[in-house]
Amino acid sequence: MLAAILALAAGIWLSSISEGIAQDRAVIDAGRSEVWERNLYKTFTYEVMANGFDIVLYSTLLGGTAAAAPAFILTNAALSTAAYYTHETVWDLGFGNPQPFGGWTLPIRTASYRVVSSAKNYGLGLLFTADPVTAAGFTAVSAVADLSFYLINDLAWNLYWPLEAAPQPRTIEIAF
Repeated sequence: MLAAILALAAGIWLSSISEGIAQDRAVIDAGRSEVWERNLYKTFTYEVMANGFDIVLYSTLLGGTAAAAPAFILTNAALSTAAYYTHETVWDLGFGNPQPFGGWTLPIRTASYRVVSSAKNYGLGLLFTADPVTAAGFTAVSAVADLSFYLINDLAWNLYWPLEAAPQPRTIEIAF
C-alpha cells in the first residue's frame, strides 16, 4: 500500500516537472525562432549594403571583368550571407543577455565580425586577382565601408526589433 502511494506521488511529481520542462522548452524555442527570423531579415539588409559596395569595388579596385562578375557576385553573396547570419545567430543565441559585455558588447561584436569578414574578403580578393597586394587593398577598403554598414544595420535593427534576454529554464528546488 505504501509503495502504491509513493508511486502515485512520484508520478504526480514527475508529471508536474515534465509539464514545467515542456513549458520552458516552448519559451526557449519561441525565443530561438525569433532570433533566427530576425537575423534572416537583418542579414538581408546588411548584405544589400555590403554586397552592393563590393560590386563597385570589384569593378574599380579589383579591375574585374564583366565575364567574371557573376561568379564574383554569387561567391561573395553566398560567403557573406553565411558568415553574417552565422555570426549574428551565434552571438544572439550564445549569450542569455543581449548585452553580455555591458557597454562593450557592440564593439566586441563588431570586431569579431570584422575578423570574419576581412578574412573572407581577403580570400575572395586573392581568388579573383591572384595578387596579395590587390587583395589586401580590397580588404582594407571593404573593411572601412563594411564597418559602417555593420554598425548602421545593427543599431537600426536593435531599434526596430530589439531582442529580449534569452529565456532561461526555471530551476526546480527539491527539499526533503
